[in-house]
Amino acid sequence: MAQDFPDEDAQQAYLFHCASEPDLRAISVDPEAGNIATHQCATGWVRDQELRVGVQEALPVALSPEPVLRGLRKDGFFVWREGSNPKSTTQ
Repeated sequence: MAQDFPDEDAQQAYLFHCASEPDLRAISVDPEAGNIATHQCATGWVRDQELRVGVQEALPVALSPEPVLRGLRKDGFFVWREGSNPKSTTQ
C-alpha cells in the first residue's frame, strides 16, 4: 500500500556523493553525513548541497521522493547508485 506524504512533511536534508565513487550518492538529515555507516563509502562523503525532500519538492537528482522520505524517516539517510532505480535504502 502506498504511503502518502503531505507537503507539510517536507524534510530538510543534504545531498552527498562518495569521494572515491561519484556515482554513489546519499541524502542525509545530518549535514556531515555522520549517520551513514563508513562501509557505505570508506573514503568519505562530500556534501553537494542542502535541499528539502518532500512530495511537492523538486529533487536535484532523478529520484522519486517517496522512497527517499521513507529512508530519511526510518534511518536518517538514503543511499543509492546513480543509474539504478532505488526503491529502498539498501544497495
